[in-house]
Amino acid sequence: MARELHVTKDKVEELVKNLVAKDLVTDDNGTVISTESGKELCKKVEKHRVETPIKLQMLSNDETMGLVNVLKKMLEKEEN
Repeated sequence: MARELHVTKDKVEELVKNLVAKDLVTDDNGTVISTESGKELCKKVEKHRVETPIKLQMLSNDETMGLVNVLKKMLEKEEN
């Protein structure tokens, strides 16, 4: 199940710190700028996403329960 994400200033700063440590961005007084290696990584990720035919979709609780009910009915029909 999906969880809510609560973004705080501390979480953003921690994320930026991790990206700076990996040389993917630079932090200039609160302004984050992509590095060349960060740009290259983005290009690789974009290329992978375009070439990968997998789509992820989150279902709402009602949609999930509806799907479960349909599957239950299908199983009941197979058993009879």
